Amino acid sequence: MLDRLLSASTALKVAYQAFHELADAFRDKDHESFFTLLHQLPETLDKEFRLKLQNLLSYEEGIRHSFIYPYSNGKIEAKNTHIKTLKRVSYGFKSFENMRIRIFLTNQVIHVK
Repeated sequence: MLDRLLSASTALKVAYQAFHELADAFRDKDHESFFTLLHQLPETLDKEFRLKLQNLLSYEEGIRHSFIYPYSNGKIEAKNTHIKTLKRVSYGFKSFENMRIRIFLTNQVIHVK
């Protein structure tokens, strides 16, 4: 079915191939081939799709670092989002200390015996 769809549109076939080459380089954490592919996008690629992919070049340094280093701030961002959500729903607490205890309990910083 996929071959049939790709044979129907050359623009779709070019976009499909470009996307999968980029995805393979991303999965393999090969930053050199990833950015080489971004710099050498085919001219026949759809204009809007090409602009979206080239937008990644403005974040090249950060993306390159994410390939090289094993660090991520994902867990910290999740904690911040969780705390903000608790703040939003905790207008009924009588004191800041009660809200603070709830944040610690839900994040398993303290334990109740």
